[in-house]
Amino acid sequence: MRGYRVGILGRIELSVDGVAVPLAPLERAFVASLAAHGGRIVPVDRLIDGLWPDDPPTGARNRVQAIVASVRRGTTPELILTRSPGYQLNPAVIVDAAQFTADVQAAAAAPDPRCAVELLDRALARWRDDAFVDVGARLVDFERDRLRELRDHAVELRVEAMLSLGLHQELVPELTTLVRDRPLRERLRGQLMVALQRSGRQAEALAVYRSGARVLAEEHGIDPGPELRQLHRDILHSEQATAPRAWIRPHQLPGVTGDFVGRDKELGLLLSLLGRPPSTPGAAQVIVVAGLAGTGKTTLALRAAHESRHRFPAGCLYAELRGNTTDPARPGAVLGAFLRALGVAGEAIPVAAEERAALYRSVLAEHTMLVMLDGAADAAQVLPLLPPGGSTALITSTTALPGLPGTEVVPLDVLPIDDGLDLLAGLAGAERINREAAAAADVVELCGRLPLALRIAGVRLAEREAMTVARLRERLRDERRRLDELSLDGLDVRSSFTLGFERLPPPAARLLAVLSRTSLGSFGMWDETTEPLLEQLCRAHLLTDDASGRVRMHDLVRLHARERTEVAADEVIAWYARLHGYAERADASLPCKILPVADAGTPIDAWAAVDWFEAERENLVAAVRDLLRLDAIELAGRLACTMGNFAMMRTQHLPEVVDCLRGVLDRHADLPSPTRMSLRLHLGTAYRMLNRHAEAVPLLRAAHRDSRGPWLAHRLVALQGYSLCCRQIGRLREADAALLLTVRLCAAHWPVGPVGGHVLLTLGMQYGQYQLTSPFAHAACEAALQVFADGGDRWGEALARESIGLLHRHAERWPQALAQLRQAVAVARRLGDRMSVTTAEQALAATHLAAGDRDSARRLLSRTAPAFREMRYGWGEAISRRLLGKSHLEEGDADQAVVELEGSVAMLREIGQPFPLANSLHLLARAQASLGRPDRAVALGEEALRIFAHFDAPYADELRVQLPGWRSAAGAQ
Repeated sequence: MRGYRVGILGRIELSVDGVAVPLAPLERAFVASLAAHGGRIVPVDRLIDGLWPDDPPTGARNRVQAIVASVRRGTTPELILTRSPGYQLNPAVIVDAAQFTADVQAAAAAPDPRCAVELLDRALARWRDDAFVDVGARLVDFERDRLRELRDHAVELRVEAMLSLGLHQELVPELTTLVRDRPLRERLRGQLMVALQRSGRQAEALAVYRSGARVLAEEHGIDPGPELRQLHRDILHSEQATAPRAWIRPHQLPGVTGDFVGRDKELGLLLSLLGRPPSTPGAAQVIVVAGLAGTGKTTLALRAAHESRHRFPAGCLYAELRGNTTDPARPGAVLGAFLRALGVAGEAIPVAAEERAALYRSVLAEHTMLVMLDGAADAAQVLPLLPPGGSTALITSTTALPGLPGTEVVPLDVLPIDDGLDLLAGLAGAERINREAAAAADVVELCGRLPLALRIAGVRLAEREAMTVARLRERLRDERRRLDELSLDGLDVRSSFTLGFERLPPPAARLLAVLSRTSLGSFGMWDETTEPLLEQLCRAHLLTDDASGRVRMHDLVRLHARERTEVAADEVIAWYARLHGYAERADASLPCKILPVADAGTPIDAWAAVDWFEAERENLVAAVRDLLRLDAIELAGRLACTMGNFAMMRTQHLPEVVDCLRGVLDRHADLPSPTRMSLRLHLGTAYRMLNRHAEAVPLLRAAHRDSRGPWLAHRLVALQGYSLCCRQIGRLREADAALLLTVRLCAAHWPVGPVGGHVLLTLGMQYGQYQLTSPFAHAACEAALQVFADGGDRWGEALARESIGLLHRHAERWPQALAQLRQAVAVARRLGDRMSVTTAEQALAATHLAAGDRDSARRLLSRTAPAFREMRYGWGEAISRRLLGKSHLEEGDADQAVVELEGSVAMLREIGQPFPLANSLHLLARAQASLGRPDRAVALGEEALRIFAHFDAPYADELRVQLPGWRSAAGAQ
């Protein structure tokens, strides 16, 4: 089931899987009418009355059916269900009004007012405007009124909950506005009166009552209701309130630094947690702000604590636990300081830490207090300092303190680039930073976007007005002295990491040292040996993890690790050898097997292999470069080759894989023959996929020459690719000879694995592309499809289905052609390669056009042409423009056809593909002839004819018939 959403709390919105669907006015009214009925069936007669209340059109039932069909085309058929005597929305559709109603009902039943406020805030935030604001259909009037009333009720419930939390002063401005906008809502007026009275503003509360009574009398001739009158009497006759007893409470929070920037998401999360009661009655709320040293944990926690002070009437305690130093605070000493702050006399404070902890909990038992514990070392240090139920402990630490039960963790990463620039500007001056914006951005990145490092850099600039930002950037670029530059007057990035390193178990420390010598941006947990060590490093916040299970090393941690430990090159190469082993196993499991793979033992799930390559792609590229730097040339080559099949099915990554392969081949003197042969085969195949056929030919020829002997699969792939490239650039004799040799080798050694499917497909494509209809071509492609299906080669399956669809198209078997091509699109989508999807959609568009369905063709081509342009794939864009030109020509718009076809011809000339060029030239000649330019048509047609004749293509026969007429018309001018 797709993800459908309908929004009616404002303008009508319809989306499928997060993508907005545009609706015409009648479609909008129809969808709104179904949504207003809450999933119930709406009869057709009622829909007609609602959509056309005054004058239903002739054939109104047909019009309703047409509206349903149009909405289904724009979404999917199952969105709207046909149910006698009318229609209803699919029950799986999510309607924002239903979510709003559910939140309000949950809030009304919530026992805790804080929870009720959160639910009502979420509910009211769903409103974008008045419900059904852009729909006037009669069928939504009742639901519009119901929702308006429920919205007002939700506002009143929220105010009631906030009043119960003692937030009367904060509510007065909001309630004043609400009462002004809704003067007849007596409950709101009463709530404003209560808020004013509790704020000591009794006279103003009575004035609010008098104002409401006047409005009711003047406009409606009635008195206020009994509840409002009773509230008025209670305020009027209440005794003068005595001043509340002064509450002396500790407030030990240090001030917030003035250069606090960004952290909106983390601050919002922390504030919401601080306002939420513990999930377990009687338990203290424990919140840990965890992150790498220097990320600004203390600053963030203090900011949230100050903003939440009103939630803790008993006050705030604070202790610096010094967990990131060699002298952490002792819990007993902290407890003594807390007890004295709470008014316990010195002589009454026990000596033993356990007794102090018990007295501490007794003193706080009846109070709601915030206890901030800054820089905790571990759970053992924190446990005695946790307050009893009803209070909150806010802790900062470089670890998530997993030993604390019931902990809610707020992870803190480095700053976004813009926030880093703001921090730098706040210290060094905005004008100075803006003047050297590019250099400042580099400084932020060189500081790893770490707040501590940025603060040091900013202070350096502030102290030395003559130093330019560019000069500081150059000093930081020197990795050998960067940590020295980030040390100033007690602020030191290096020392903030030191204790974390010293606490590491030796195996984890050794792994960190090895990883610091690599250029990898992130690390996956590849095996049972590595995973626990990476987890230890994450818990120490020397690495950071994300939801995908990958971990990353901060650049400054990397530099510090390199300073601390020497690592031999062999250890780094051994790490990369383990990476290569997993890459080989993933390569052998991919659903694309155009290139031969090594036998890597037990395969993994095909799509898990795709995901692994997607996650590790940047790492594999970096690893190849590192290995070249370490002179491990053969391992670099074998690792580069493991990326070949993945890059074939995710073609956007081909350029970077080409760079890797080329970089290793440039060191070919250091390569064993089998590795050199594999590299040439992979690079030549990649060039072929990129339409760089002239560069591919010598590489594939050399790979074929070097693959004699036991490398049959490599030889077949080289010959097949060589044949395809030669055919594309017009070297037909070489292409045929290579293909013939390929077929003979396959026949002699069958079965030959997945490569056999690609050989059969190439054979079928040769017959089908230039002879249009051929039973042999169809049989070859069907046999290829079977080989791909048996071998799990989904990429090959997409190619085979596309080829079979084109053969059906040439034979004008439209239903079979469309069915195969739609399956090709579906398989390509599953593979996740935008290029394959767009190519298959283009073939589908060409088939629609050949079948006479220009509207469907144009819809597809409106996507494929810009998609190819965005991917910088000139061949695809040129073919899409040719098809658009053909569509315009068939519709009689020759001028627009010429525009598209001239663009197609120019691009194909530059790419150097003669046969597709001839097709575009032929169409352009027809367009010029229809515009009365037979001389241009002759020149274009003769050029196309020469190409068709070279390829012995049947298109030449049609062109030979047309040319005499054009020549005659040209001679007559």
